[in-house]
Amino acid sequence: MKPPAPPRLATGLLAAAALACGPEPGPSAPADSAADTGPSEVAWSAGPAPAAEAWAPVRGLEPVRAVVHLHSPWSHDACDGEPLVDGAPDATCLADLRAALCTARLDVAFLTDHPAHAADQPWEDLFHLQEGDRWLEDESGARVGTELQCPDGHTVRWYAGIEDALMPLALREHAGASAEEAHAHYDDAAPDGVVACSEAGASVFVAHTEGRELADLRAMQQAGLRGFEVFNLHAAFDPSIRSEDLGLDAVSWLADIGPMTSGEGTAEPDLFVLAVLEEQAPSLAAWDALLAERPVVGVAGTDAHQNVLPTLLRDGERGDSYRRMLRWFSNVLLLDPTDHPATAPQAALDAGRSWVVFEVLGTPDALDVSLVDATGQTWEIGSSLPASALPATLHLACPSLHASSPRSGDYPQVITTVLRDGEAWAEGCGEHVVSEVGSYRVVVDILPHHLSGFLGEDPEPWLRRYPWLVSNPVRIGLPD
Repeated sequence: MKPPAPPRLATGLLAAAALACGPEPGPSAPADSAADTGPSEVAWSAGPAPAAEAWAPVRGLEPVRAVVHLHSPWSHDACDGEPLVDGAPDATCLADLRAALCTARLDVAFLTDHPAHAADQPWEDLFHLQEGDRWLEDESGARVGTELQCPDGHTVRWYAGIEDALMPLALREHAGASAEEAHAHYDDAAPDGVVACSEAGASVFVAHTEGRELADLRAMQQAGLRGFEVFNLHAAFDPSIRSEDLGLDAVSWLADIGPMTSGEGTAEPDLFVLAVLEEQAPSLAAWDALLAERPVVGVAGTDAHQNVLPTLLRDGERGDSYRRMLRWFSNVLLLDPTDHPATAPQAALDAGRSWVVFEVLGTPDALDVSLVDATGQTWEIGSSLPASALPATLHLACPSLHASSPRSGDYPQVITTVLRDGEAWAEGCGEHVVSEVGSYRVVVDILPHHLSGFLGEDPEPWLRRYPWLVSNPVRIGLPD
């Protein structure tokens, strides 16, 4: 079933009321399994390095940053609930979005606007085409997206999508011959809706997995659902979702963020997201359950609308700015250079060649997991292998802090865990012999001692364990 509409305004008002509060003590840091060898001090304002500078190709595959689940002024609740001015998209809000894609060094943007107003617009208008943008065409010459030109020469590939009961990404057209029919398909979490959106060229995903029944997800998976969110940023902040769907304390984070958000605080404002940065267990449990049956791709959803916290923080920027939220994390896709450039991002997403990377904690310098089977063939993350491939060897590069990452403190501690069917199976990087069928994915956690200089007068409560990287799995001997 479709989750209820989230109370975004209530969340914003609660946050605004708590700006002057300080943090409570946090848990002590556990021992690390790998020590990072980070660079000398780097200012927070440095921002992320371009993907091409941060990450070398992996066996010929090109790592790029992608945002999944992002709203433009075509969403009825974007831009402080007033996304249209005299019927046209708010130019200032749209400019903020476009600038943020450039500043955050995103290479790919999978936009996901709400059907109101997006389903009522011609498909071509969903791209907000401006001077300097160009259409991306596939092998047949059909338009599939656009490319934005940033002032510094960086480019961003923009694909249109929808978020409702379903979240079809990279639609080639609306999923219906009329606006009414499109609305109906986007709001149909049953198999028929999945099929209709797939036929419109989309990779069909689901947002807000934390509010879904496993049986419903399973039915959609059997109809062609490609993946879903294993982390959603709005869910991390929203009091009702936290308590009802995630089983977390509803509002304790509001008492913690004062050092980042209050006028008297001294911590870096961008870092207030650390108060809610943790695994979302219901979504991960659903992921592991469905991976036992068929492939399903896990992504992190940014869900930015620029509509929750207009209050300016100490850096002069609103708390929920597109720029701030897009910096927090991304989905790193591994593009195959043999794929057409216009469709390569969607192909990588469909294949599950991707990581979730929480770059607010720093840019990792390695994104490499592969499996070599009994015949010597190499399989990338997202692959499904037959049981005959066993025994195999899982190769895992050790991620450490990239030299471009902001740093003002000691070395971080990095903890690498390989999960088999959702349970801890091995620790540490290097080589691991795989002899049993199952779904193997990698989680890298970090204790961010390197950020202590950005965490205010009392950084200790924040120097705890956070998720840093989450890989998609390699599945062995499971149904495909």
